[in-house]
Amino acid sequence: MSLDKHFFLFTLFLALTLTFQLPVLAQEDSSPVPRSSAEQVGMSSEKLRRAVETVKDWLDTDKIVGAVMLIIRHGKVILHEAIGWSDKEKDHPMQVGTIVRMRSMTKPLIGTAVLMLMEEGRLQLQDKVSQYLPSFDNPKSRDITIFQLLTHTSGITGSIYNNLEGTKYASLREAVDDVGRMGPSFKPGTEYHYSDPGSSTLGALVAEISAVPAEEFIQKRILDPLEMKDSFCNLGLDDPRKSRVGATYRRDSSKWKKYWDHSQPQLLPFFRASGGLYSTAMDYARFMTMMLQRGRVGTKQLLSPLTVQLATRAHSTYVYDAARLRERFSFYGLHWSVVTDKYRSIPGLVSAGSFGHGGSDGTLAWADPQQDLILIYLTQSRGDQTRWRFRNLVYAAIME
Repeated sequence: MSLDKHFFLFTLFLALTLTFQLPVLAQEDSSPVPRSSAEQVGMSSEKLRRAVETVKDWLDTDKIVGAVMLIIRHGKVILHEAIGWSDKEKDHPMQVGTIVRMRSMTKPLIGTAVLMLMEEGRLQLQDKVSQYLPSFDNPKSRDITIFQLLTHTSGITGSIYNNLEGTKYASLREAVDDVGRMGPSFKPGTEYHYSDPGSSTLGALVAEISAVPAEEFIQKRILDPLEMKDSFCNLGLDDPRKSRVGATYRRDSSKWKKYWDHSQPQLLPFFRASGGLYSTAMDYARFMTMMLQRGRVGTKQLLSPLTVQLATRAHSTYVYDAARLRERFSFYGLHWSVVTDKYRSIPGLVSAGSFGHGGSDGTLAWADPQQDLILIYLTQSRGDQTRWRFRNLVYAAIME
């Protein structure tokens, strides 16, 4: 079946089913997430404690500066702990409520914003970006679609900022207009290439179509309904939450070096749609809960169950040949990283159908519908790979 026909059938099915929501167990929006012992939800407290001790070992051996760990299973918190520092030089400890720079964990929120506009009939995934952004209406960029941006198959590469030096652009739209004029590095729809400027383009699209800045759309349509009160897209100089934002570190030779803290302005003077979100572990878990509960939290239905299913399905598969498909189990959905066993077996314990996203400052959120599991692991230690090892340790604690 062709890609265009597939999306025509999906859109028709979506239109027929939006008013018939699947039943979801509701919970009070304002109530805290209940807590439970590990064994009550089918996990080993001994193995979870071993996971925490492993993270402490990473701290002691200087693999990370600090970390927040949150595990939720069957809707109950079984682990929520913090270790290390949010600012080592100032001797500020990491706390469970420390606000961190989520970086690319912003992307799923941008993808959700796009899908909300799709459900409202204000865009279609196969629409060309040039229909909305004139800077893309040129021979190089004219055929790039929204679907290709969501799946990182648009051909757009590069960056609109430098991690240490900031950006030359004054606004998101100015940066994205330059992206459109420069065009893709390869033919759209032929390769997968993870693309920050592609995600920034989606942010500009959300702003153009909704007639409000992308950060305002996210605040009103996602953060506020989910009561993510410690999450925001821009850090203002007078924000009362500013002192709770942790510092970020990068490797300098063999040591961690702080490259930003909340005494400085944020890196860019505008919302970086590919990675500008600030949040906490528990706040982001509310977003993951919404996705795990098929678009619903309490009485709030942010996305239809069908759209959640579409978002968390492997879509970037279409650019791989059969041989390359057999090498992979991880692909990109609609701005989510997703796991499938369709082409090869999955090594380790991660379930087919699980999904999530990481961030370059050492963050990870993961949801597993089969296991009814959410895990959040937040460091501000740029470049470390402990998040994937922590995920494996959590899965190892699940009792058959």
